[in-house]
Amino acid sequence: MASNSGRGYPTNGSIYVCNLPEILGCLTVVTFFGASNSDETKSVMKLLWDLINPGTDSNIERKDSPAILTAMISAWSFLLSTIDGWRSHKNWQGAITYFSNILDSNDEALCAAACEALALVFESNCLEKFSSKTKDSNKELKDNIIKQLRSRLSETGNERISSQDRRTGFNSASATLDFLEAGFV
Repeated sequence: MASNSGRGYPTNGSIYVCNLPEILGCLTVVTFFGASNSDETKSVMKLLWDLINPGTDSNIERKDSPAILTAMISAWSFLLSTIDGWRSHKNWQGAITYFSNILDSNDEALCAAACEALALVFESNCLEKFSSKTKDSNKELKDNIIKQLRSRLSETGNERISSQDRRTGFNSASATLDFLEAGFV
């Protein structure tokens, strides 16, 4: 058996955090092709959600880089796009608030992932599954997100950002804003 000692690999069996985005990608693909029903997909989504948003009673200490959080949100969003026919599922309550808080992030890729997640959540037309607010306040929630996106787009236009980040973040925020303003929700 080949040994990885001396090559910079951890000897205690832990994984490198830098491999986490690739591992999350593999988990997502395996779930997409291997899950035999939506309950299996939802269980992986629950695992991802617990990593994304550990909650107040969790022992998990948040030190994730924006790239890792972006990968987790993208994996969760991809699996969300594969689910059809939501049943009573309260695991994602608070997701809208969580993702809208990320819109204030300075990391463009993270903001883009949050925008895409929000667009998918609103497209599902099951906001009560993702919001801890009452149904009457969903319009207010949507209006607040539109306001945040407009603000972000005006700031992004005035800030000096690398062209790749500007393209990635701006397109997602702009597309999400267009989607929400078009009245699809």
